Amino acid sequence: MRLNRNKYFALFPCCKIVDGKNKSAIYDLQRETYVLIPLSLSYILRHDKHMSLDEIFKKYSENEDTIEGYMNFLYEKDLGSFFDKDEVIFKELNLKFQTPHLITNAIFDYDGNSSYDLHRGIKQLHNIGCENLEIRFYDNIKLDYLSSVVAYTKGTCIRDLELLFPYSEEMRIDNILQLRYSNPRIRKVTISSCPQKEENIYDSTEIYIIYTTERITSEEQCGVVSPWYMLPKTELYLESLTYNNCLNQKISIDRFGNIKNCPSMVKSYGLFDKHSQLLDVINNPEFQKIWHIRKDDIKQCKDCELRYMCQDCRAYVKDNNDPLSTPSKCAYNPYLE
Repeated sequence: MRLNRNKYFALFPCCKIVDGKNKSAIYDLQRETYVLIPLSLSYILRHDKHMSLDEIFKKYSENEDTIEGYMNFLYEKDLGSFFDKDEVIFKELNLKFQTPHLITNAIFDYDGNSSYDLHRGIKQLHNIGCENLEIRFYDNIKLDYLSSVVAYTKGTCIRDLELLFPYSEEMRIDNILQLRYSNPRIRKVTISSCPQKEENIYDSTEIYIIYTTERITSEEQCGVVSPWYMLPKTELYLESLTYNNCLNQKISIDRFGNIKNCPSMVKSYGLFDKHSQLLDVINNPEFQKIWHIRKDDIKQCKDCELRYMCQDCRAYVKDNNDPLSTPSKCAYNPYLE
């Protein structure tokens, strides 16, 4: 495209630049996509955004072809727009993360040896306003039992329910879809240890179902950090600016009944029994401390251009004595060119 050098360029408000050690990224929070860009382009977009294209070309006169390529790239990716000097510029996105609830998400783990009361746990989540719950079963379960557990969420404020359990003949796609039609809160189901021929992903606007051959038998298989799992969503981005986007406002009960920040964490805040109140644990300042470990504080993460779309794991780190240690299961290296 032939550029009008009298024009100015601005990114759309939903497009946010995140700088890493050797490259930058532009998160398109509306489309939930991202592109990697050179640090030099990030510098221009940040420091020269009040200049016309002509002024930018003159400032970097030895790199005119590069600048022209940059501008055409941004236009083709629909990341911004050209405008006249006196036109109204876009209103900036409000970067404040707000939620009306003390706890927004929870994980309950269960296996054949678990004995804590799932129904009671779900009722307590409702009482504290938690809207997102993941229940992970590590041993085989019957479809009827699964249906009864899902039914516990009816009449509660739980809006999104995720399920994980091992494969069995009962867990065919038609049965899972029927379970979902009866319980619209279910938005994601992962069926592990399935035969190779059954491996598949069912994706619709209503539910996401994964049949995987991976054998998931405990919380120890959680915590993998990979670009495959990264998604530039507005809420995740905003939360990451101020909080740990994985552990903030989360509570969990592991398969042994321990109340934790996450089932993979070592520290327990007591067993969940008939006398336990999750709210008592939540109000413990020590329990909330880990919520405030931001990506910008963590070794390696703070140098990563993907840090605000990645759910960092504090359970599996390279140095267990350092709360800001690098994630040990991270498959991305921000120091590579």
